[in-house]
Amino acid sequence: MNPSLKIFLTIFCYISGVMGVVTAVLHASDQPAQTTAAVIAGGLGVVFLFAGMALSRRPRH
Repeated sequence: MNPSLKIFLTIFCYISGVMGVVTAVLHASDQPAQTTAAVIAGGLGVVFLFAGMALSRRPRH
């Protein structure tokens, strides 16, 4: 994979993951709580954070 593309995707995944978790917290703290939206946003946020961590790992030799 092109190193520039990998860096771009890693940064995109980290930003998307953080925004997903923040959105989940905001949906959960609404009155009344929007539980379904919070769970979906939190799940997507965690998936993007794991994808960012997987992309930023150094290859094993």
